[in-house]
Amino acid sequence: MPGTAHDDDIPGRVAGDAGVVRDRGIVAVLQEALLPAALPVLPRARIAARYLAAGQEQSAGGDWFDAIPLADGSVALVVGDVVGHGVTAAAAMGQLRAVLTELLAAEADLGHVLQRADTFAARTPALRAATLALAVLDPVGGTLRYTTCGHPPPLVIDIDGAARYLEGTGTGPLGTGSPPVLATSGLAPGELVLLYSDGLIERPDRTIAEGMAELAVAAAGAVTGAVTGAVTEAPAERALALAADPAAAERVCQRTVELLTRTGRADDITALAAQRFADPVPALRLELPSERPSLTTARDAFAGWLSRLGAAADDADALHLALVEVFTNAIEHAYPRGEPGIIELEATLGDDGNVECRVTDHGSWRQPDPADADRGHGLMVAGQVVDQLLVSHPPQPPGGTAGSRGTIVTLRHRLGRPAVLASGHDSAHAAHPADPPFAVDTSIAESATARALVRGPVDITTADQLARRLLSVSRGGTVPLVADLTGVTQLASAGVRALYAVSGQMAAHGQDLTLITAPGSAAHLVLDLVRLAHTAGDQRLPICRTQGGGHMRQVRSA
Repeated sequence: MPGTAHDDDIPGRVAGDAGVVRDRGIVAVLQEALLPAALPVLPRARIAARYLAAGQEQSAGGDWFDAIPLADGSVALVVGDVVGHGVTAAAAMGQLRAVLTELLAAEADLGHVLQRADTFAARTPALRAATLALAVLDPVGGTLRYTTCGHPPPLVIDIDGAARYLEGTGTGPLGTGSPPVLATSGLAPGELVLLYSDGLIERPDRTIAEGMAELAVAAAGAVTGAVTGAVTEAPAERALALAADPAAAERVCQRTVELLTRTGRADDITALAAQRFADPVPALRLELPSERPSLTTARDAFAGWLSRLGAAADDADALHLALVEVFTNAIEHAYPRGEPGIIELEATLGDDGNVECRVTDHGSWRQPDPADADRGHGLMVAGQVVDQLLVSHPPQPPGGTAGSRGTIVTLRHRLGRPAVLASGHDSAHAAHPADPPFAVDTSIAESATARALVRGPVDITTADQLARRLLSVSRGGTVPLVADLTGVTQLASAGVRALYAVSGQMAAHGQDLTLITAPGSAAHLVLDLVRLAHTAGDQRLPICRTQGGGHMRQVRSA
């Protein structure tokens, strides 16, 4: 898209090559903080995305994508492009993404959503003439409602490997007053829809029509390539294999971007694909005796069920840990010693991308004794690693004895699948220094203030670990905590969410969380952007002993 950021558009710019590298790094950090850290994991659709920032200095920032589960069980797929580049375009992109997400959640009328988005863009100079492709897929019925606001039309790959472009709706870019036009198409089981940015079809030596034809061939080849040769029977068998292929969406995003960017590019590249499945992954249901060997059976079955969903490792690990804690608690405490009963396990994936896991026993519930330091930790740990933990008791049956009505522990956790976000800098540029490994050193000072020194990248792969360590050293948020982020090399949106969660837990106990950042650092800029309170400090703290007998390195204090 046209538009280039000028030097004075970039706050804190440093002259020379070092400044260029630093500026480009800031834009990349902002992009990762503002783009979705993960894509939803849904029972009847597989979603994948790949984002590649432009290779030229300061040219990245305007492209964005999102996949938003809606209340009626459908999912909104969005790819957009904001005019301009650099920090200004990245910030405008974040505004538009946030507003559109809120509108889609609050409004059932898609036409009304588009009208309000157009009005918002018209009032926001940086968003005028932004383009957008929006498609709302009903994974159950296969209906696909979409609009193309000045954006290239979606591409559909069918189960025979044939590619077809949907008709553009003729709606103009946002902020131009163009009335919204919606079209309706369908997606059969196994078919895949691809939304993309114009950087994937624009070439200096190609017309747009030639670029679109090239994309269609690359996408169709990516879908059929994995089964061609592996399935040599009749076309019907090959079509069945394609319809059941869970990796098609990932493969289309990866291979189209790789194939079509080999000759270089001057713009961001975004690809977002969704494949519809005929049948969801069935629920997991087990009935097991309350004996120790049952834990292994439940754990293995649950791990296998999660692996079929294709969730991110962090989410699967969190749910797995929570299940082990809850199931162990039922084995050890639900029934009298020597009199085992039954423990039921049920796990389902909802249309909103949330897993609900229920562990039910029919024994007695005993409130943990605060004086018993060895009891109650399992539920506490489980509650910290998943989104929600609820303990309930079914109604007592007629004639039942007091305390024998049983217990249901329900775990709820939203699953995500990582989107591939790559800087994509040209190989001619010097490589950035490798990030130091992620680490969190913790200690408790004599003043009963907890301290943590965080180093390395904080992203979707490390955010959960950060939250657990901060909550652990602060005793679940019951003592004040100073967290030094001056050693953080990258703070993505997953890390921001983790810090907000820790802050909320501490506020609930009336305690303060102090975040220390280095002036001008990535963490400093991102926390400013998301309005999470922090302070810049340069006073050194003394070396302290850490949990586990190590030493805490010097940290900064406000």
